[in-house]
Amino acid sequence: MISRRKFIEQGMFSAGAVVMKPLLTNARTITGTCDSKANISIVAEQDIYNYVAANNGAGPMWANGMTCVVRLGDQVLASGLETLSEVRGLSKCRWLLFKRYGSGWKLEAKDPVNLNREPCPLFVGNDQNVLLSVNPKQADTCVEYCLTHPEILSFNAEHPQLPYGRLVPEWKKNPGFMDHSYRAMAVDRMHKELILFQNYEYAHAEWSFMDRTGRWSVSDSLQWPTEVYNGKEVPLRLCYSNAAIRDRKVYFFSTADVVEPDEEWRAYKKQLTGATWDYVFRRLYFSWTGDITKEKFQPWIELANYDKTAGNIRNQDLWLDKEGKVHLLWIENAIDERLRNRFFPEEKQKRSLVYAVLKDGKKEIQTELMVYREGDKDRVFPSGNARFQSLPDGRLFVMYYVSGTKASGEKISENRLMEVFGNGTHSAPETLAFKKPFTSFQTANERAGCAPDNRLDIIGMQEGKDNVISYGQVMIR
Repeated sequence: MISRRKFIEQGMFSAGAVVMKPLLTNARTITGTCDSKANISIVAEQDIYNYVAANNGAGPMWANGMTCVVRLGDQVLASGLETLSEVRGLSKCRWLLFKRYGSGWKLEAKDPVNLNREPCPLFVGNDQNVLLSVNPKQADTCVEYCLTHPEILSFNAEHPQLPYGRLVPEWKKNPGFMDHSYRAMAVDRMHKELILFQNYEYAHAEWSFMDRTGRWSVSDSLQWPTEVYNGKEVPLRLCYSNAAIRDRKVYFFSTADVVEPDEEWRAYKKQLTGATWDYVFRRLYFSWTGDITKEKFQPWIELANYDKTAGNIRNQDLWLDKEGKVHLLWIENAIDERLRNRFFPEEKQKRSLVYAVLKDGKKEIQTELMVYREGDKDRVFPSGNARFQSLPDGRLFVMYYVSGTKASGEKISENRLMEVFGNGTHSAPETLAFKKPFTSFQTANERAGCAPDNRLDIIGMQEGKDNVISYGQVMIR
């Protein structure tokens, strides 16, 4: 085992540490568009790999609060999953690491030993290394809800086939992490620091912070918000979270993922679907700390709540601007239409892509970048995913997926791109002319340590391509 001193001498996030392993007040809502258009072109549209469904509740795009594609200069890398169908239990996948070349994608490394349940997101550690977050199970004999040992693997981006290093988080309290990690991680590439959150059951997440010396110097827990349902206080477990870190300020944006709290609704849905599994996403939360090494997280801010109409909310992305403002993106649906006739017949559906800007916990801007209201002639709405893309000159864009049917009967399924401006307005959307749209996707982003870039790198699933993970690149000039 390499010593801590030698590891630090080799550099933060170095691959040299080798282990050989083959609300808010003052809120305002602004609507409107600007006619400004960017010069946009599709540079690449390629398949990366085929996969076999693991049927364990976590596919290759499951960790959608993070990303499985990163860019480091002109180098683009992606992580993937290999399913071992003969293995029993939920943790039956091994990570894969790919790199893009002029001729296409090449598999550079894979785990020959350990098994994960969830996909393994990628991050950029410094100007040489990429990081892979893994959560392998501890025992080969374990089948379900296995104990795991979270680690971060460090690869040389130029030569990812070389032996990799290991960063093993240190925890104030390790309660016994499991294969359902719902973890979140963020990198401050400029200061060479990172933070890892790992959920523990339903009450909280443990987190550990690595400072610029390579030391896991601070660790604690982040307790979830709570609500009283049926006379009992219930923790609102947050999952698929977006986390960001800059100069030791840490931001956390997520959606509550809880068992249907309304017993009558739960029983009715079981009659409709026959399913006993019934988790809902209806409440959106944000918190932050001004210094992760000294200050606690601020009390939770609830940004949206659709408990009364059984709606659905999913956080999509978080971006920090140079002024310290927090830009947020989410998709919300006002009602569960299966329940409407019986429980709230007067409610109308609304499906929105929402953009908000916060400063010191106060909402300065909130606007709907796209909205469908029940009764609109065109039944076209945001679905799937939406992501920010920041450019080196400070401009900010949003890529998203829309689907539905126009009044003419034309089916719509496409990716769009629009620019958002500091006053809450936005440009008219432009369609990205992929041969097949990305219905579920992630992008290389600053939260993962990537630099702002005119090249928008996308990994995801395209319409009509079963069990294929693909890559797209868009140039924004």
